[in-house]
Amino acid sequence: MNNPYESARRAVQWGFFFMGVPIGVLVPRLAEIKAGIDASDSIYGTAIAMSGIGAILGNAIGARLVHRYGSKPIARIGISLILAGNVANALAPTAWWLAFVALCNGFSYSVQNVGINSQGALVEQGLGRSFMPRAHAFWSIGTMSAAFVSSLLAPHISPLTALSLGAGISLIGFYALTNGLLPTHLDDRPHNDASQLQQHERIPRGVIKFLIVIAIGNSLALLAEISAGDWSSVLLREDFGVAIGPNGYAFTAFMVMQMLGRFFSPAVVDRYSLASVVRTTGLIGASGFVIFLFFATRASETSSTRALVLSCIAYAFLGLGISVMAPAWVTATGSIPGLPSARAIALVGMMVALGSLVGRVTLANVSGAIPLPITLGSMGIALAIAASLTHVLVPERAQRHAITKGNS
Repeated sequence: MNNPYESARRAVQWGFFFMGVPIGVLVPRLAEIKAGIDASDSIYGTAIAMSGIGAILGNAIGARLVHRYGSKPIARIGISLILAGNVANALAPTAWWLAFVALCNGFSYSVQNVGINSQGALVEQGLGRSFMPRAHAFWSIGTMSAAFVSSLLAPHISPLTALSLGAGISLIGFYALTNGLLPTHLDDRPHNDASQLQQHERIPRGVIKFLIVIAIGNSLALLAEISAGDWSSVLLREDFGVAIGPNGYAFTAFMVMQMLGRFFSPAVVDRYSLASVVRTTGLIGASGFVIFLFFATRASETSSTRALVLSCIAYAFLGLGISVMAPAWVTATGSIPGLPSARAIALVGMMVALGSLVGRVTLANVSGAIPLPITLGSMGIALAIAASLTHVLVPERAQRHAITKGNS
């Protein structure tokens, strides 16, 4: 008899892959989009940070939508909204337009994220082995391959054409390959399971504190990851003098290392522990990123080619450091017995979205007063702090917060 969790495993992986494609297509073209609206670093950064407001709203209703309709329908419908918003970036005539599109994209991506990550957490529990890092690796593969192709085509086709092509490929691929997602009756829906915390019941205070620590680590790691997408092509083009096209290679290097870390980490995690792997890769990645970004900044004074090579190495280290973090936080969030995974993921998502919004706006405004290479170098510090919070990834921590009726 066909194991639904094995079928869902493949479907979740492809779902993440095609969620990454539109992002990969967009990132190498952000420098052109920024130039098209003639915005300063602070205005551009603030505009794209508005996705954080959308993400707060999306996470606020994402769990309710999954609770009512199921994670599979939400995951499959959400991709259409994401792709429409992604194409709209290329049509932005002003920073206000870009900010509105970012807000809408943050909303739709967060709703989709609750659905697909809820599926992933359930599949991991159903399989009884580490799965989330490899699922997120497919997001990295989709983003990386799309970013590389987008960079190669950048001198030849417009951002609108590139984003439209990426959207078409993603839409067809997502619907064709995600039919095996877990059916609605296998969701951890509380009205079907008396042992689950009901929608109207409050989450215990101790569990909230545990989720807050997860959210802080997640926010810091996510801010470092987002900075690679938001700013790497701008940094290379405007500060290091790298041409359009090659200015997207640093982000590709980031995605390559992130993908490799996620793809090969499950076996290492099963042998050592999730907490130790995340801590070790995080500290190595943070250190390497800061060191090589410093060398790239110095090299840019004499050679844009050397600056490009060193930037690629720096962002490869950042990709390694972040690689296992995002799936690790999801694993910890969705593993509290008695708390529906969609509700936990949505709650943490709201906190992370708020942290991301504050961080991105701060980053944008600081970049107007401090050189961009120094501002982005601080992301290494954020990553190192996130790596120091990995004690919450020990499985016993989540078990300790198991919800039983009567907790308060």
